[in-house]
Amino acid sequence: MARSPLLLLIGLRCSGKTTLGKATAQSLNLPCADLDPSVLAALGCSTVTEAFAFHGERGWRDAEAAAFRQALDASDIRVLSVGGGTPTTAGSAAAIRQGQQQGWLRVALLDPGQEELIKRLQASRGDRPTLASDPMDEVSRLAAERMPLFRSLADMVIDTREPLAACVQRLATLLTLNPDTAPSSPASESPQGRSRRAS
Repeated sequence: MARSPLLLLIGLRCSGKTTLGKATAQSLNLPCADLDPSVLAALGCSTVTEAFAFHGERGWRDAEAAAFRQALDASDIRVLSVGGGTPTTAGSAAAIRQGQQQGWLRVALLDPGQEELIKRLQASRGDRPTLASDPMDEVSRLAAERMPLFRSLADMVIDTREPLAACVQRLATLLTLNPDTAPSSPASESPQGRSRRAS
């Protein structure tokens, strides 16, 4: 029996993954999940800051990679939001590409642009340790390190400066595409993905 499609939301911190994941799942009445709680449970911590303090970034990344593999294998998740570094953890990019090639995994990159990300980080640091001396340095460094990989994995790129409803509509379209026309690899984009990248 063919596996139901899974929508994976990736992007830098504060790009809107959790918010849009919940909104998209709610619009389609589908189950969704955010990866951080699973990682925290595996490490026995209540906050990401605590996890980094006790286990270090390496310990967090190892637990994150394991939780991500488990989430991909879960049949009861249809929309999955992951941390900004999840696709960079060991084996995660390969697992994403395998799911795309098998036709059941659809990947959306949320990207409001660096200027907007800096504003969002300045407004609310959230439950994560700082990864650079200030938001501008953090966004600039992580964008340089991660965005090339993220773009290579994305079937669709969403500018999350746009209204929530418009973003949800595009994500819902990606998830519900007919399997015969859905993207099968990062190099094969949906028409919606091509239009987003052209804008």
